[in-house]
Amino acid sequence: MAGRIKYIPPQMDPLAGTSTRAARQNPLRLLMQDTGVLITVLPYLPNVILPLKAKDKSAELHLSLANLRDIILQCWLFLMETVLLTLAVPALLILPGSVSIVAAALSCMVIYLLALPSQGPRIAYSNMDDGTRVLAEQYKNERWLFVNGIATGHAGLQRNIDRISQTFGRAVIGIHNVTYGLPADLLECLVQRCLSFKTMDVRVTYAYLKPILIDPTVTKVVLIGHSQGGIIVSLAIDQLLTELPASCLCKLEIYTFGSAASHFSNPLLSIPLKADPSSSTSNIQVDFSPIAKHLIPHIEHYANEQDMVPRWGVLHSVCDILRNRYAGSVFVRLGASGHLFNQHYMDSMFPLPTKDRSSLVESFLDRIVTLDRKLGIGREVSQTFDILRKETTLEFGNGQEMQLGSGIANGTGAAGAIMTFARTESGRLMGEEARGKTVRELSRLWRYQGGRSPEDSQLPLKSPTSKGRYLK
Repeated sequence: MAGRIKYIPPQMDPLAGTSTRAARQNPLRLLMQDTGVLITVLPYLPNVILPLKAKDKSAELHLSLANLRDIILQCWLFLMETVLLTLAVPALLILPGSVSIVAAALSCMVIYLLALPSQGPRIAYSNMDDGTRVLAEQYKNERWLFVNGIATGHAGLQRNIDRISQTFGRAVIGIHNVTYGLPADLLECLVQRCLSFKTMDVRVTYAYLKPILIDPTVTKVVLIGHSQGGIIVSLAIDQLLTELPASCLCKLEIYTFGSAASHFSNPLLSIPLKADPSSSTSNIQVDFSPIAKHLIPHIEHYANEQDMVPRWGVLHSVCDILRNRYAGSVFVRLGASGHLFNQHYMDSMFPLPTKDRSSLVESFLDRIVTLDRKLGIGREVSQTFDILRKETTLEFGNGQEMQLGSGIANGTGAAGAIMTFARTESGRLMGEEARGKTVRELSRLWRYQGGRSPEDSQLPLKSPTSKGRYLK
């Protein structure tokens, strides 16, 4: 199975029937459920750092002094926090209340002081060589932003944005999601996901992103999130959707890697319902168009199947909760593990050009995807059924009708109403256009690789050469 790529088509949601779990469920109950799911994926925790082999100096596990310092610090924080969390409940039961409060405060202070060496400015800027700087000058009207994931210090953020800049030929701005160790970061993820709590990292991302989107001289904003950065991006977008007009938000493109987010919102520009006034019954047509008519034009998610974080985040939210709102297409490397951004995602999915041309054969981008059509249909049909009212009849375009218990009401009642699901222009439903295609043909992000742009009139579907140019 290793090496295969599963493709989950983007959620069309034509009736806007999906919603976030936080909008439907009691937050405390959701917190308990989410904690349970996190516990079930903990056996995959070792996969976060596997495989250990580092291909270049930008890899997180490359044995440099800076990397060793970060690794040792994260190990200390992990051990301390694991012990403290294990002793927390017995301490609360045995110690007097005032002593427990003092002990908890001292523990938090020690962790904060230990984590200080890994911190730095909230905003970082990519370092660029002369070649990258020349490419970036061609796209001065674009802004590329990156939000890092769990257990990543400021030095790690700098390596991440330098790698993005080198890969895509753009200047990249990094927003530092501060780490206090893996257990503390996972607890913060729970609070963000279940309570929709806007932590400092979310507020910084929102405050930096909003004026960029409003700026009329900026024509495109590419926002990349890794791991917990996916949650931060998701929450910041939720807030911006309530404040900015479509003319600002349509500049945005979102790409995530190993996302821990439990939802991604992307409102429809319109609901494609049509009624036939000449019909004796209420004939309602829904057009399942493969061309998404959503506010944010491009959202893509990339995940390794055996990575613990997306198994809790994007993969669980998309595959297990069909009614959940999670906009964007999903590319999954089946059988693959690893959560580190440079080492396990960029090196495996968007590698830097090498002199050995043979190493690029059958890369991630060149593999034919396995279409998860059943899941794609399930995500659409489940939320459509929920939006209908009783006594409504569904007609699926081939004459077959189906009575449901709930449906869309109209002025005279819904009895006898017919809803028709229109096929696409090619006569194929939901994601079928992806069948037999490679990742390179479906992905938008790769089209930026080597300093190119998706807007280029002729973008050859070939691997890059050793000089970062594309074969014609």
